[in-house]
Amino acid sequence: MYIWPLSTPLKNIILYGTSIVLMKGVSLIMLPYVATHLPQSELGRLEILTTISVIISIIFGLSLHEALYRFSGTAKKNQQHQITADIFIISIIIGVISLPIIWVICPLLSQLNQLQTSSLELKLLLLPLAFEAVVLVVLSVLRMQEKAWLFFYITTGRTLLQALLTFIVLYYGFGVQAVILAGFISATLQIIVIICLQYQQNKKASINYHIGITVTKKYFSYCLPLMFSGLIIFGLNGLERWFLIFYVSFNEIALYAVAFKFSLILVLLMQPFGLWWMPKRFEYLSNHGIKTTTQITHISLVLLCSLTIFVCYFSPIFIDLFMPKSYHPAKKLIVFLVAIFAVKELNELINMGALIRKETKKILIINIIVTVIGVSLIMILTPIYKINGVLGALIVAQSIRTMTTYWLSQRCFRFPFAVKKITGLFIITTIAIGLSQLQQTLLLHISSAVFSMIILLSFAFWCHLIKFPPHDIQQNTTGDNDVI
Repeated sequence: MYIWPLSTPLKNIILYGTSIVLMKGVSLIMLPYVATHLPQSELGRLEILTTISVIISIIFGLSLHEALYRFSGTAKKNQQHQITADIFIISIIIGVISLPIIWVICPLLSQLNQLQTSSLELKLLLLPLAFEAVVLVVLSVLRMQEKAWLFFYITTGRTLLQALLTFIVLYYGFGVQAVILAGFISATLQIIVIICLQYQQNKKASINYHIGITVTKKYFSYCLPLMFSGLIIFGLNGLERWFLIFYVSFNEIALYAVAFKFSLILVLLMQPFGLWWMPKRFEYLSNHGIKTTTQITHISLVLLCSLTIFVCYFSPIFIDLFMPKSYHPAKKLIVFLVAIFAVKELNELINMGALIRKETKKILIINIIVTVIGVSLIMILTPIYKINGVLGALIVAQSIRTMTTYWLSQRCFRFPFAVKKITGLFIITTIAIGLSQLQQTLLLHISSAVFSMIILLSFAFWCHLIKFPPHDIQQNTTGDNDVI
C-alpha cells in the first residue's frame, strides 16, 4: 500500500538520509571533541590539508560517475550491466595509474612553507584518493540499482571506523598526523570492500569486458568537461582558503572552517534527496515525462529554501552549545556561508537541460568564466577585507554561475518551471534569513524560525509548488517520454 505515490523512493531517501547523517553528521558531532583536543592553529592547518584532498579527489575522480548516470541510466536493462562494468574497469585503470603520480607529488607539496606539513602526512591523506573514481562509480551503481541498504553499510562503516580511530588517537594525545592516519585506514578498507563487491557482481552477470579507445573516448568526452568544471569550481569552494593563508592566521582559518562545517549542515540535509534524485532524474524524464520531473524539481526547491532557513537559525545555536568559547566568533560567518551553499545547491537542481543535451563543454566554459571572476574578486578583496572579502566574492560568483547555468539549461531543454512562484519563494526565504540575524532571546529566535517555516510552506502549498505526482507514476507519461 502506497503512503504517497513516491513511497519506494521515499524509503530510499530516508535510508540515504540516515547514511548521510552518519557519514557527515558523525564528523560534525566529532568537531567539538577534535576542537577541544587539537590546538586551534592545528585545526586550521588540518583544514588547509583537507582542501588539498578535495582538489586531488576531483582530478582523479574524473567525474566518471556522471558518465554512469547518463549512459547507464538511459540505456535498456540488458545494456546497463555492460556499461556499468566497462566504466568500473576504466576507474580501476585510472586508480592504478594515479598511485605513482600521487606518490611523486607529495614530497613536492610538502616543500611549500605555508602548508607546514610533511611528505608522510600528505601520502596518508592523498594515496587513497587514487581510487576515488572507483569509490564514486560503485556507490553510484548501488544508488541506481536501489541497493540503499548496501550503500548504507559501506558508507557508514567507513565513517564509524574513522570516527572511532580518531577518538582513540586524540584521547591518547596524538596530533594531526594520527588523525590523517585514521582516515587512511578507513578509506583503504572501504576501497578493498568496494572493489571486491563490484568484481563479484560483474562475475555473476558473466560480463565480457570490451574496453577500447572508442568506448573510453565516449565516456571521457562526456565526463571530462564535468571534471574540469568541478576542478575550476574548486576556485569558488576551496581555493579561497589558500588565499587566506597569506592574510590571516591558522587560528582565523579555524574559525572559518568551523563556520563552514556548521553551514555545511544545509548540504548534509539536502543530500538524502540528492542521492536519490541525481541518479534517477534522467530516467524519470525518459519514463515519466517532463511534467513529473518538473514537479519533483519544484518540491526540491521548497525543500532547499526550508532547510536554508533552518540552518541559518539553528547553526549559531549549535556553536554556542557545543563549541569552545574561542570558536564562538564563527557564528558571524554562518549566514554568508549558508547563502553560498544554498545558491550552489540551487545550481545543481536546475542544471538538467544542458546535461540532457550533453552540453558539458558549455557548462565548462561558464564555470571557467565565473571562476575567473570569483578568483579575481578574492584577490582584490581578501587583502583589504580578509574573510569578509572572500565571502562577498563567493556570493557574487556563485550567483552569476547559477543564473547563467539556468539560462543555458533552459535554452537546451525548456522545463515549465513556475518562475514567478519560485521567485516569491526566494523572497520569503531571503526575508527569513535577514530576520535570523536580529539580536533576540533564544525563545523569540526559535519562534521566528518556526513562524518563517510555516509561512514558506503555506505559500508553497497555496501556489501548488508542492504537488505530488499522480499514483500512476510507474507508467510512462504519454507523449513526452522520448526526450533524451
